[in-house]
Amino acid sequence: MDPTRLVMVLAGTVVAIGAIISFWGAQLVQTRLNETTEEDVCIGAMFRLYSGSYNTGAKELLLVFENRRAVDLELTNLYLFYPGGMETYELNEGLPGNILLSVPVKGVEDSFESGTVKTNCPKVTVDFDYSDVT
Repeated sequence: MDPTRLVMVLAGTVVAIGAIISFWGAQLVQTRLNETTEEDVCIGAMFRLYSGSYNTGAKELLLVFENRRAVDLELTNLYLFYPGGMETYELNEGLPGNILLSVPVKGVEDSFESGTVKTNCPKVTVDFDYSDVT
């Protein structure tokens, strides 16, 4: 084969491989930029138990939460801790940013000692004691 032709074939192959790598790399970067992780969504999220009350006759716990940031949260579960164990209550309540929200929880026995509310953001929780809601 003629050396000039060999150089042209080699150069064409190198350019083709470079184009493929460049296209693949651009797609990879674009995909990574479009992905938002749970941690990205949860940056700056903060809420607190604004107030609470417990109705012993109705066995109802009323929790009022204050979302202190513009990050929307989903209140997923309430865990109440009793001397002999724990009870889980599904909340599945949206808590929009910068808002107060009342959440009634029915069927709660009076003898709990403390509670924890979990959200869709694993590191964003609220802990409270019985005395905070009675």
